[in-house]
Amino acid sequence: MTEPLHKSIHTDGEVHNSPISSLVSSSMATFLLALAMGASTIIIPATLQKNGISITMIGLIMSFDTVASLLISLLFYQILRIVGMRAGLLFSTLLRTPALLALALTSNAYIWALAVFVNGAGYFAFMILLQTRVAGLKFQANKGLMMALFGTSTTLGLAAGPVLLASLQKILPLAAPYLHNLILQSALPLQTGLPELQNGLIFMIITVISLLALVPVLKGSFPVPSLRLSGSTYIWKSIMKAKGPMFAMAMAGVSFFGVCAFITLYGLKNNLKFNESALLLSMFMMGSLLLETPLTWVSDFIDRRYVIVIAAFISMICAVYLPMAIYVSYQACILLFIWGGVIGAIYSTALALIGEKFDGDELVAANAGYSFMEAAGGTAGVLLIGIAMDLFGSDGLSYVIMLSSICYFSFALTRYKVV
Repeated sequence: MTEPLHKSIHTDGEVHNSPISSLVSSSMATFLLALAMGASTIIIPATLQKNGISITMIGLIMSFDTVASLLISLLFYQILRIVGMRAGLLFSTLLRTPALLALALTSNAYIWALAVFVNGAGYFAFMILLQTRVAGLKFQANKGLMMALFGTSTTLGLAAGPVLLASLQKILPLAAPYLHNLILQSALPLQTGLPELQNGLIFMIITVISLLALVPVLKGSFPVPSLRLSGSTYIWKSIMKAKGPMFAMAMAGVSFFGVCAFITLYGLKNNLKFNESALLLSMFMMGSLLLETPLTWVSDFIDRRYVIVIAAFISMICAVYLPMAIYVSYQACILLFIWGGVIGAIYSTALALIGEKFDGDELVAANAGYSFMEAAGGTAGVLLIGIAMDLFGSDGLSYVIMLSSICYFSFALTRYKVV
């Protein structure tokens, strides 16, 4: 019989026995990485559109991030067996760094596509390693609440990303002319204007923040699960064994990645200013930040599956009303606030369900399946939304997310027994 994950481990160092301290260090690392990703999520598509790239092409480039997530999910089980958790965290950081620097130093769309893919692989590998560690922690009570607090650290970072970006766009113009003059007077073979220099500086700052995410985890001790199973087929078995939370993750992936990638462009296409459009994403993240924990905490007292199904239904309603709410700023902000909260609740509640249903090596495979379904939904969502927005206008965003919500809600009513 497979031993529980928290007991059956090899370590790269001393085992940290306190689940709370492990949760805190993991949450700090998650926040810093999500902060870097939150800023990147806005500046990458906005810069591509400014450079004359079509919405379909932007959707394709942004989907490389989730394609990388799919590959990491499928290979995660084998990667963790070979390199271990601490080495995996270090390697994923080394992957992200040159990719972010490439975004800072070039404007070539093909290089950006490759950089988005590599950065996505590094980001997702780092996050899934932390997620696996946290899912295996044994809390005496309120596991749903603990999972929600971990998820909130991710949301807080993503929500702070647009704020960081807005602050940098105000501060950097003051310093950029001096740096530009220094470059022109130096022997460096750089030919760049002030706007490109400011963008480059933003990406360099994002790179530094991404590197800082490694600090909390290097200070702690990260246990490595003892993995006896092999092959990716067990991932599919775990998905079929927990279809409710797994399929919910696919639906949540469509909404989360779709909103993150396109809500800024959606606002711009509906005649909002850039700052107002960026605020839409901030409100989505803020809703997840403030509502995810209380909504998931409710699942500690009632059937968690009810929470997931109700949240999926509310997500569907939000997608329906977005095209009407976008014309009134405060209504759009309220809608995205609620939307972010229910999507965040799906993430944390599904993770709590999986943590209860699986243990030991099975938990590692199930967590990979959980992440795979999220990435699969995100990849399909970003690609389809990009195409739909080109074919049907900005409301293509709502159509795709609405369809995914209807599909999951229909499944929940007809096949997934909520009892």
